[in-house]
Formats: sequence, C-alpha cells, structure tokens
Amino acid sequence: MKKLRIIVLVTVIVALIAALPGPARPAQAQDTIRFWTFEYTQAVDPFFQAYIDEWNATHDIQVEWQEYPWAQYTGEILTTGIATGEAPDVFFISPGDWRRYAESGLALPLNDYMPDYLLEDLLPASVDAVTLDGNIYSIPFEMEPVALWYNKAMLEEAGLEVPQSWDELLSAAEQLTTPNRYGILLPMNPDYFENFIFYPFLWMAGADVVNEDFTEAAVDTPEAARALDLWGTLVRNGWAAPTSTGNDPTDDRFGNEQAAMFVSGYWVWGWLSESYPDLLENIGVAPIPAPEAGDELATVYGGWTVMVYAGTEPPEAAAEFAINMFGAEDNTRAAEWGIVYNTKLSPRQSVLEENADFYAEFPHNVFANEIFPTARAEPSYPPEIAQSVWEALQSVMFLDVPAEDAAATWAETINSYLATR
Repeated sequence: MKKLRIIVLVTVIVALIAALPGPARPAQAQDTIRFWTFEYTQAVDPFFQAYIDEWNATHDIQVEWQEYPWAQYTGEILTTGIATGEAPDVFFISPGDWRRYAESGLALPLNDYMPDYLLEDLLPASVDAVTLDGNIYSIPFEMEPVALWYNKAMLEEAGLEVPQSWDELLSAAEQLTTPNRYGILLPMNPDYFENFIFYPFLWMAGADVVNEDFTEAAVDTPEAARALDLWGTLVRNGWAAPTSTGNDPTDDRFGNEQAAMFVSGYWVWGWLSESYPDLLENIGVAPIPAPEAGDELATVYGGWTVMVYAGTEPPEAAAEFAINMFGAEDNTRAAEWGIVYNTKLSPRQSVLEENADFYAEFPHNVFANEIFPTARAEPSYPPEIAQSVWEALQSVMFLDVPAEDAAATWAETINSYLATR
C-alpha cells in the first residue's frame, strides 16, 4: 500500500507540473547554482566534488550540490521540487522522466550553448535521444547497456550453459533456485527502472509499446503477451525474487550469492569491483537471451543526462556548468566518469577511441563489441504510458492476470491516453 500511495502522489504531482503555466519559483540569489543528483557510492563523490571545487574557485556564481537517496530522487524529489517552486538549476534526469520535462517547458533548450566540438564528438544517436522538436534539452554523458550477469561457479555446479533462449532461461532459473538462493533477479518495484529492464524482452518478442507514429498502442499482441508471461512465470514459480532491495540497479543479493543471475546494466561491474571484489573471478556477462536461440538480439541502453531548469537565473552560467561537467573540450572528465569512477560507455567518440585498451579488457570488451551494437536507446514516454507498462507487469506477476488479458488492458490504457493528446 505504501508503494501505491507513492505512485498516486507522484501521479498527482506530475499532473500539477503539467498544469503549470511555465517555469516559476521564488527569486533566489544570483550567485548560486543548485545542482541535484541521486546518491552515488562514496567512491564516485570525489568526481563531483573536484569539478565543483574547480568551478567555485574560478567563478563568482557558486555551485551548491545536493544528493538524495535513489528511490526518493527517482520517485518524488524532482517532481516535488518543481511543483513547490524549489527546483534545482542543474540536475540529472533519467530517460524515463525526460520527455515530460521537455514537453512541459521545464527544461532549458541548450542549442545556443552547445559548442561545435562537442556536437561533432557526440554519437548522433545520443544527441537524437535528448532532442525534441529540434531542441536539445539535456547533455548525454553515459550509455549503459543492459545484459545478463551470472555466477559462473553456480552455473557450472548445476551443469548449465549460459541460457540462449527463453526456455533455457526459465529452466536455468528453476534449477538454480534453492531455499537460500533465487535463480534470477529482476526489478520488482513498479517504476521507470522496471520498464527499462523489461523493454529488451518486449522488443525481442517482436512487440513495442506504441507504433512508430505514436498514435496507437502496439501491445495487444501475442508477442507482447509472451514477454509479460515470461516475467510472470519467473515470479509466480518463485525462481525470481518477488521483491526489490530499494536500489534496483544494484542488488546485494547477487553480490552475496543469494542469486545466480541478474538482469542489469554495465554499471554492475563497477559496483561489484568496489563492494564484492572477491566475487569478480566468478562473474560472467552475456546478452539477454532471445525468445528462440538464434533470434535477433536486442537490448536497451540507458544513461542519465544533465538538464538545466528553464526557470534558472542566470541560464548562461547554469548551462556552462552543465555542459562542461562532461563536455569540456578536454575530455578527461568524460573519460574518467566511465573508466575510473564507473563502468559506462561514453557517448563521446573521442573517449572510446582514445581508451581502446580499456575497452579491450573483460567485461568492457563484451559490452563494447557484443552488447552495445544490439542496443536501442531507452524510450522516453509520457508518465501515463510509462505507468501502463509497469501496471501490466505487476498484474501478471502478482495478480495472476493472464498475460493476454494484461496485454489487452495495457493497450486500452495507452489508446485512451493517446486519444487525449
């Protein structure tokens, strides 16, 4: 019930945001830029602090940095801050939230502030992902493909190969499940991250959320039902953990060897390296299996971006701070973000080219050469459509709704919303 109350609260806040006439907030001192992120690990904090210290030593306008717990930041902090007039000037935004900020006039268009060298260096697909109606609304700085992580020792002990199809995935999850261990971990919280991890399964089944024209749902199909049923089968049989840990992108049950497989992103390697270094020799990574062995593979890549609030004063300084964090002509910070402080691919071609040796080592080579080429950017849907995705999943996993019925209801919800646009 607590999760339901939070979802209802956020939905109400989003509606309030959409109803706002434009960006507005109480006047603030002209000498401060408020910068918000979610909480990273302590190992990452020096990255931000070094940049902020450098900025504050060379600019009259000072930066104040505030970080928030993951679940609060992604679920309510940003929406509440803007609705109450306490918006940050610069903030990290997820692809799942990006569209509603861009469409609502809450994000500052950055075209006039983007240097030519950066536009030439960024991968075109990464720029397209942050562009709406010709306006660039945020700065991409990371690409994080999703894959299947697994414990090699557990698979070997069970006499299993890495799953190559959904039947093999189900069989492996069943055989790897014990009274003290789940076969697989998937995100269970009804939110944007759950959608993010589900999209590759939906796409590989041959379905999508909406059609290419964004005029009609594309989920009332046997293919969409098949993807829903896969997750429902894993949960209903007890092979996938039915709960999340509160920080879905990482999950200590995988690090503590309470789970044999884990569908998550490239960042997992950095997290394991810091928190469970003794486990690394037993860790493998592979593409998420397709429905049938040999089918075309697909995955999703996410990546937070840096957005500037449209109501910030002054916009020039906020845009400069946001862009130079990862987009300075000297690409050292951009490279360190993905190589030193995290494990992430950079959307800057120069970073990938100048660090070829790093991306030739495991598991970076797997992500760069095998997984990323099959990746599609995380789609950014209006909150009404995003909510319909996780509602369909939740109904199949926890309410025993047949996948075909869930897909039909899902389509009705999307089409009802699209009819109002």
